[in-house]
Amino acid sequence: MTEGLNLLFEEEVPHLVGRAWEVKKGQYIRIVGRHTVDFVAFNSNNLRESFDQARTKTNQLKLFVTTGDVLYSKDNNVMLTITGDTWPWHHDIEIGMCSRKKFEMSFLNPKVVKRQAWEKDKPAYGWERWEDLPPRGCWENLTEALKPWKLEKWDVPSPFNIFWNLKIDGDTGKIYFDHKHLDDDAPDAMIEMRAEMDLIVAGANDIDGPEPFKMQILEP
Repeated sequence: MTEGLNLLFEEEVPHLVGRAWEVKKGQYIRIVGRHTVDFVAFNSNNLRESFDQARTKTNQLKLFVTTGDVLYSKDNNVMLTITGDTWPWHHDIEIGMCSRKKFEMSFLNPKVVKRQAWEKDKPAYGWERWEDLPPRGCWENLTEALKPWKLEKWDVPSPFNIFWNLKIDGDTGKIYFDHKHLDDDAPDAMIEMRAEMDLIVAGANDIDGPEPFKMQILEP
């Protein structure tokens, strides 16, 4: 992690909640947690410019990003640089984000919308009863968090899924869910990013764990 930074702000985001923040160019953000955070970013001077999964992958010719890599916008501008990463596995920029409709589709037709687990003995993603479905997903939570900037759900891009591990078969292209859990006595993981432009960033606490995550904003 970057040494000598001063903490300006910290907020704890509960389970199944999204929040959004303003970050200035040159400031740093740290996301601290134990399970998936769906993260998006917008150019605060032009909210139509947002983080883009495809540009981030193709411009760096890689499917997984970590320290030293960057997050690109669809206009091929660097939005953030990853300056530190203690998560021992991968982050995801493939699978998009969950939503209430996705939960309903998974429940009603699991053969169409299924979760392929890398470890075959792991249970399939799903719920036994309709009433057990989460009331909303990260799409709804990010949309709610971004309302003060008059952004709508169709403006929310596919996210950078922090602390979400995938495996990809290089021959078939199949995606396998391989979510990892930190040991109970292990410290929270942290990813640190430097803003390369003035930004609005938002993070949603995903469904895969009850713990909150922390959002920190720092500057030199």
